[in-house]
Amino acid sequence: MSRTLPVLLVIALLAGCQSGSADLVLHNGDLWTANPDQPQAEAVAIKDGLILAVGSSDEMLDLAGRSTQVIDLEGAFATPGFNDTHVHFGSAARFLEFNIMRTGTQEEFAQRVDDVLSRLEPGEWILGGMWGAYDQWTEGSSGGEAREPFKPDMSLINERTAEYPMFIRKFNNSEFAANRTAMELAGVDIENPSAPGVAFELDEDGHATGIMRGLGVRALFADLTPDDFSMQRRMNQTRNALEVAARFGVTSLSDMSDDTQLEIYRALVETDELSLRVHFRYFLDRWSELQADGIGVGSGDEWIRLGALKGHIDGIMGTSSARFFEPYDHDPTNYGRWRQLMVGENGEFVEGQFLGYMLRADSSDLQLSIHAIGDEANHLLMNYLEDLNRVNGEQERRFRLVHAQVIADADFERLGDLGIVAEVQPFHLSDDMRWMEERIGTERSRGAYAFKRLLDGGAVLAFGSDWPGTSAAEYPINPMLGLYAATTRQTLSGQPEEGWFPEERISLEEALKAYTINGAYSTFEEDIKGSLEPGKLADIAVLDADLFEIPHEAIKDVNVDMTIVDGRIVYDAR
Repeated sequence: MSRTLPVLLVIALLAGCQSGSADLVLHNGDLWTANPDQPQAEAVAIKDGLILAVGSSDEMLDLAGRSTQVIDLEGAFATPGFNDTHVHFGSAARFLEFNIMRTGTQEEFAQRVDDVLSRLEPGEWILGGMWGAYDQWTEGSSGGEAREPFKPDMSLINERTAEYPMFIRKFNNSEFAANRTAMELAGVDIENPSAPGVAFELDEDGHATGIMRGLGVRALFADLTPDDFSMQRRMNQTRNALEVAARFGVTSLSDMSDDTQLEIYRALVETDELSLRVHFRYFLDRWSELQADGIGVGSGDEWIRLGALKGHIDGIMGTSSARFFEPYDHDPTNYGRWRQLMVGENGEFVEGQFLGYMLRADSSDLQLSIHAIGDEANHLLMNYLEDLNRVNGEQERRFRLVHAQVIADADFERLGDLGIVAEVQPFHLSDDMRWMEERIGTERSRGAYAFKRLLDGGAVLAFGSDWPGTSAAEYPINPMLGLYAATTRQTLSGQPEEGWFPEERISLEEALKAYTINGAYSTFEEDIKGSLEPGKLADIAVLDADLFEIPHEAIKDVNVDMTIVDGRIVYDAR
């Protein structure tokens, strides 16, 4: 499959301007195009899902006919649609259904329960929860602040959830909660609770409150809770998540989900319901399946693109499992851990095992994107990339270094020579700042989320969100939060005032490119999307403020007024 739109198609569409009118014209706007040859414009004309022309309002209105939809942007700021290069869409769709990670009051908890009940059929299980992640390190804090610990009061929701069994957990799996319906299904006597390996919290009457601890809790509910939701429920979850993405101007994303999610995308294409473009990544150990099916870089079409793989070298900062050369400051025996394909059956590091997967996938025309968080993990991965060059030969891989989160000083200068795309999630900085220096100290933190040095080292920055987050943090899909983090290096509450290692801030234009044209580059699609140019896919986000005219600190509060995908309005708040 070609990586670009056929040249003859583009020529034919442009010629069509002379004989047919545009389907849609946006005029009287302030367009940032991401096209260096025409960085700004007033208007854009669209036909058959493609951009026909970009220019002045008068020029574009000349392309309008009787059937053309003409929208006056009234001076609004518009950009190419945002490309989120790192999303776990299936998890996000499920997470959105019942998420109390940030919840801090019983009133919020009860409201979230009411919300989920409105979308479920009686008898369906309510799962998820993830409460308490922001107790020890408060949301918006740059470290050292805690809030009153939250724990759901199940007595508040037992009656209203009588037809909906609920089994939810704390973010670190130290506690679980079930409503009365779920407890009864599990055979628990509320008045005299007992189960192997389970410690039940009791109220003043000695009855089970629904809060449980212990290794036996999951076993108690294992045969009752579904391994996965029904296809209909997952379709509904996906539709809900697509609406959220459209609300934030996201028109393309790179996903790491299961095969069912890919099946759902394909079904939504058939019903014309897919409202964003998907770059889908399988896991690294499935390289031979893709090879057998003839899938390589550029396979698929402009809606669903295949040909890439995702692998993991180490853990994450939220659980202190990212791999470092030196141990964690708060845990002197812990260096982090290597992930599954790096180790043997007993958890020991196996030299060359992960590299073998990379070499075989790379030689099969598959693009590699590998997760690396700690400085040792990033260093080793760059060594492996040098091995790819040596064994398979140098080529334009656009190797995606996923997260590139903490890098040792000496490794920044290697980025450009290795042609690395740094697949970075800038909002990680705003949220993870809560614990970074506590865990790895000030000096190592200088190499964390070092956006400026990544650029100076020659990497191509491609931004994303990591939506919905990890077991210890929530990362919204909203690109405004990423742009804010990259340009201010502050938490959402504005801490620290001067920015966290402010020398690593980047310009707004650099950040916007990382969310648009660079994202397209990361998937070999910069010839068909990522900028507002004739012949490219008509994916556009219209905002309620000019990002270049407001303080960087205000970017996080900017909203999307309109999202256009394939020339079709998929979200309109105007």
